[in-house]
Amino acid sequence: MHFKTIAAFPQYSSALPSRRVGARILPAMACIAAALAAFPATAQPQTLPQPVPIATGNGPATPAAALPVAKTQGKLRYTCGGISVDESSAMRAAMKDHPLSLLFAAAGGAYLADVEVKLVPQGWGDAESLTFTASGPVCLLDLPAGSYEIEARSGDKEKRQTVMVGKDPKTVDFRF
Repeated sequence: MHFKTIAAFPQYSSALPSRRVGARILPAMACIAAALAAFPATAQPQTLPQPVPIATGNGPATPAAALPVAKTQGKLRYTCGGISVDESSAMRAAMKDHPLSLLFAAAGGAYLADVEVKLVPQGWGDAESLTFTASGPVCLLDLPAGSYEIEARSGDKEKRQTVMVGKDPKTVDFRF
C-alpha cells in the first residue's frame, strides 16, 4: 500500500497548521489505517448465546423458563408469578406438579397480581391459617392433603372458596 505525502495534495495543505505538523500526522494516520485493514475480523460484533431448548415430549422444543423462587410458611410452600409470557407459560406447565394452584383474574379476564390470600385449614383443630400476597396471577402451592377455605382479596373485593386437596392436582380460579 502506498500513501502520497501531503505535498501531492496542495488543496489540503492550507487546512494544516504547518507542513511539519502535517508531515507527522499523516504517517500516524497511515499506520492506523493499515492496522485496521490488517485486522477486519476484530471489528465483528459478538452475539450472546441463545437459550438451550428443552424437549417436553408434546411437540417442538421450547426454551426453558425459570419459575420464581419458592417461599415457605409453616407447612405451606408456594410460588407465585406469571407476570411475563414466558413465566406464565412455565407456571402453567408446572401446575400438574403441585397439589393446588390458584389463578387470579379480573372479571374481564385480565390477570391480577398483589392479591391477598388466606388459607384456613378445615377440621385441623386449632391449626393456624396461612397468609401471603400473590405477586402474580398464578400461585403453585405445596401443602398437606385436606380441606381448605381460601379467602382472596383484590382491592375492596373478597372471594371465598373451599377446596379438598388430595392426590390429584386442583386448580381454583378467582375472578374479581
